[in-house]
Amino acid sequence: MLEVDDRIASWSVQELIDRMRRPRYRCGGGVAACVALAQAAALADLVRRAVRRSLDNGLEQEMAHVFGSIAERALARADLDRAALHELLSTLRSDAASSESQPVIEHATLVPLGTADLGLELLEMLARLAPAVPAFAASDLEAARALCRSGIQAALAMARANLPLLTAPRAAELEQEIERRAAILQESTR
Repeated sequence: MLEVDDRIASWSVQELIDRMRRPRYRCGGGVAACVALAQAAALADLVRRAVRRSLDNGLEQEMAHVFGSIAERALARADLDRAALHELLSTLRSDAASSESQPVIEHATLVPLGTADLGLELLEMLARLAPAVPAFAASDLEAARALCRSGIQAALAMARANLPLLTAPRAAELEQEIERRAAILQESTR
């Protein structure tokens, strides 16, 4: 049974890794996507702190707020994803074909789409930070970008996995939403 009071943010890294290996904890790819985004935001904030004197004060304060907020929201989304997966699996075990299962399946699809949106927000802020980053901090910024991109890709994969469970019209609509986000991600790597 899923313990809703057991927040992922309170787990040690070792606990997270151990629990991701066990199906009963409901820590799948969606949780991994969220954790990757939280790590990316933390690295971005580390870089921001290293270069803060070369940033406009207003931009530096905005980045401090955004990076901290994204890290917190990503960890909160990990709990949301975990709960959505639990509800989805429970629904699929009971009666996946019923019309009452559609809202649960849709929710389990929209949660990772929201995670991808959070990652796209972070990617945009990383692009704003990049011009101020000297060589000594460039590797940390690139690591943040890589984690962010992988988190977005993982979130989109989780959303895509649920499409066959939805009605064809709704699946087609959500596939377009997934592809729109994938195109934004692809464009950001150019």
